[in-house]
Amino acid sequence: MSRIVLYTCLFVLSIQGVEAQGVGDVSIKADSVSFHEVVKCLELQTGRRFYYKAEWVEGKTLQLDINKKNLTQALDVICSKAKLVYNFIDDNSVVFTTDYKIKTNYAEEYVDFLQQKEIALKDTVTYVRPERDQEEEKLVNLEYQTFKIGSPSIKPFNKNATLQGVVRDMETGEPLIGTVVYIDELKEGNVTNTYGFYSITVPKGQYKVEYRSMGMRTTYRNIVLQSDGALDVELKSKPTSINEVTVKAQADDKVKNLRMGMEKITLKSLKQLPGGFGEADIIKGTLLLPGVQTVGEASAGFNVRGGAVDQNLILLSGAPIMNTAHFFGFFSGFNADLVKDVTLYKSGVPAKYGGRVSSVLDIVLKDGNRKETKISGGLSPVSGRLTVDSPIKKDKSSFIIGARSTYSNWVLRLLDDVKLKKSKAGFYDVQGNFSFDLDDKNSLYWTAYYSHDNFSYYSEDAYKFNSLASSLKWKRIFNPKLFSTSTLFVSQYDYTLKSRKDSASLHSVQYKLNQYGVKTDFSYSTVQNHKIDFGLSGTLYDLSPGDRKPIGEISLIQAKKLEKEKAVELAVYIGDEFNLLPRVSVSAGLRYSLYGDWGPKTQYKYISGQSRNIDNVIDTLNYGSGQLIQFYSGPEFRFSSNITLSSLSSIKLGVSRMYQYIQMISNTASMSPTDIWKLSDTYIKPQRSDQYSVGFYQKLGKKYNFSTEMYYKQLNNIIDYKGGAQLIMNDHLETDVLNGIGKAYGAEFMFEKNKGKLTGWINYTYSRVLHKIDGEFAEDRVNDGDFFPANYDKPHDFKVVTNYKMSRRLNVSANFFYSTGRPFTAPVAYYEMNDSYRPLYTDRNAVRMDDYMRVDLAATLNGNLIKKKLNHSSWTFAIYNVLGRMNPYSVFFRTEGEEVKGYKMSIYGKPVFTVTYNFKFKGNAKDDF
Repeated sequence: MSRIVLYTCLFVLSIQGVEAQGVGDVSIKADSVSFHEVVKCLELQTGRRFYYKAEWVEGKTLQLDINKKNLTQALDVICSKAKLVYNFIDDNSVVFTTDYKIKTNYAEEYVDFLQQKEIALKDTVTYVRPERDQEEEKLVNLEYQTFKIGSPSIKPFNKNATLQGVVRDMETGEPLIGTVVYIDELKEGNVTNTYGFYSITVPKGQYKVEYRSMGMRTTYRNIVLQSDGALDVELKSKPTSINEVTVKAQADDKVKNLRMGMEKITLKSLKQLPGGFGEADIIKGTLLLPGVQTVGEASAGFNVRGGAVDQNLILLSGAPIMNTAHFFGFFSGFNADLVKDVTLYKSGVPAKYGGRVSSVLDIVLKDGNRKETKISGGLSPVSGRLTVDSPIKKDKSSFIIGARSTYSNWVLRLLDDVKLKKSKAGFYDVQGNFSFDLDDKNSLYWTAYYSHDNFSYYSEDAYKFNSLASSLKWKRIFNPKLFSTSTLFVSQYDYTLKSRKDSASLHSVQYKLNQYGVKTDFSYSTVQNHKIDFGLSGTLYDLSPGDRKPIGEISLIQAKKLEKEKAVELAVYIGDEFNLLPRVSVSAGLRYSLYGDWGPKTQYKYISGQSRNIDNVIDTLNYGSGQLIQFYSGPEFRFSSNITLSSLSSIKLGVSRMYQYIQMISNTASMSPTDIWKLSDTYIKPQRSDQYSVGFYQKLGKKYNFSTEMYYKQLNNIIDYKGGAQLIMNDHLETDVLNGIGKAYGAEFMFEKNKGKLTGWINYTYSRVLHKIDGEFAEDRVNDGDFFPANYDKPHDFKVVTNYKMSRRLNVSANFFYSTGRPFTAPVAYYEMNDSYRPLYTDRNAVRMDDYMRVDLAATLNGNLIKKKLNHSSWTFAIYNVLGRMNPYSVFFRTEGEEVKGYKMSIYGKPVFTVTYNFKFKGNAKDDF
């Protein structure tokens, strides 16, 4: 018998000796029937779907006499004759395997895939089941296998062994950060680091290991762990369901992990959200999170839990970046197409990070595609970008390089202001990453970044500023328990200002900050699964604070060059993560930092008992090259604990201390490219923060999460300025700078929906940040030495972020922002003094601007869903400030006649519409429907 015709009814089938009766029971009688025909009878009689590999039953015929047996009994008979094993996946599906039953839980995804690929020709007698996707075939086969790790003859008396490996993306070969490696039987697990490396020590034995990563298909491996050994795993991306999109896929991490105040920014989600000029902006993306604010639109930098913008450490593959924006904050300084992972630490900062007192934003670039070449990019009315992602040697080395540029001068020419019409503005940047696997235990990574901005206002002023950063990393796996990363980096920031108002004052000012560093980090996993991190680092600061030169022979400006500043910062740290009790896990760390201010340098000495000013200089001290001028050091402790209340909720506690030895000198509320950085010295002391925090985290079913965190932060040696302070080209800056203290406190609430067609989050933050400048002398005090609101104090902050998946091709998103207006100081009256009228001002920051409110919309339309084709494209349409609200960025005052009038300045006073075309060309593309 070769075929069963499928035309007769569902209940009675009698073709060539094969009989079927009843839906509840199974009846099959045949002398010689193929396995394919048996399966079709089973499907007709039971309503279930059956899956198997065709090669396993090719050429097999069965002799069956099954009469009104239930499905389990029938399958026992069929499988005994076919030498197969059946597996009930759910109420509708059965999977046949060979040798043994399925030991994994991948079933639903497996069946979903087969259902998508299966073609049933209902109107013919032929039943067609095509071959599965090769990658899926590979995954399924790997999950059936049992992997023997190590050898029983190696250290046979050791009860425990360590499993290590690297988890990569099957499509690109990229290491996957944050992949959960978990053994449910032991309730033990770990996560992969920046390089996709994992290590877990457990008792020897047979286990099922789960590998779960955001946006990837969960997979499993059956292992027999006999001694220390390695198992590398590849994960396949999980296609988005037609009715579902996951905006934030780390729902359970906040409940289970140790870190407080740690946020992962999903790049996929970031690209779907509205942007001011059609580009995904990492820095602006942080503003969607609770506890993160900015002083206004188009502002560079951000404020975290009462910290100033310079109190955030921003790392690009280990190298510090001092300027994170283009065009005065309108564009991000980072090309999101190259970014693999972004982590923001608002509190609970690991001990390996230091140098700032507020937060750490760690940005990691992609390694590059190790499988095939891809070219991607995008075009908008004002900017364009291009990225090349390719292997150098397949599966061994790769690179990714991206470039961006703007062509926005045509926009300026559309403005009504004559001076702006004749102004110019633009930027470009290039960044890339190269990765090389030297062998199984050694890898090298080289990252480079360069950005350039220029702005010329009419014929009056011109600005140019550049950022350069590069890092070289060496990853070394010593053994399954010990892992290290050594990093060399260089970071440079410089700018040039030109004043061209008239020939007599024509001059330029140049500024440059160089940083050179080395760092070695070790990670060691003990037998008891303590994760011990330790290492040391050193940074050399080389600062040129100002070089003024006249331009032209008739310029009356005098040349002046400020002395260079040099300093060295060293640090050593150790941290441990472990389970103190079954429901209590602890992370504890200690970092000890040392700082030295070195010559050559000239330092002024002032009269004791009087305020520092240039008239009180009594001596000048000259320090030679390499001579130590000032030394600071101090311990930085880090502690956090997770108390698990249940599988769905937890409480966390955190305490931390951090030091900062370099600070930004600026008298503007927003970060500016022309701000200067100043190293700590005898008079300008290093800043310090002590933060205490507590949080509660709750999962509400499979789709919803709620969390709240409260914090209190003490700030020491914060920077403020005397009235009329001169900050640029000042060779005695300490006479205009004041040190003070501060305090910040607040509560953050966040509600998330992370699955379904509609996803997003709502968060509300109440926060205050107050400063106190109470010097010994009256001129060194602000507000008579009382606390006053900081420039970026905005008590109420409310955000709504939504993403709606209308179809597999169309995605719509919206943002809503509301916050209290920031404070400022205003003139309220005049008083007469020495025969002249002078304005009388309020106390520092006693008045507030209007509240801020904004709504943004965006829609992304993807091309057709053919998996393999030459170009995958999409269109993004966005409207920034839909309501056209004129949110005040700043307030300024003018004397007009006998009156002082105040004016508000807005950056975006009208809706801004942008459209961006995104493309991605893929090598070896073939149509695959």
